Amino acid sequence: MDFAKAIEIDPTDSKAYYYRGLPKDDLEDYGGAVLDFTKAIEIDPTDSKAYYNRGLAKDDLEDHREPF
Repeated sequence: MDFAKAIEIDPTDSKAYYYRGLPKDDLEDYGGAVLDFTKAIEIDPTDSKAYYNRGLAKDDLEDHREPF
């Protein structure tokens, strides 16, 4: 699925941001993954998987500050 297109159609779709962040993380684009997971959390603050994966990506960046 083209998650960028899904976001273009519905920018309030938290799952589209979450699922777009996963391959970014796999490709070691940790900064991009953090941004997508953060956006997913802003839209749906109950998405525990987004928090978890954002934490993993931030750890890969060695960013141990509080969430931004």
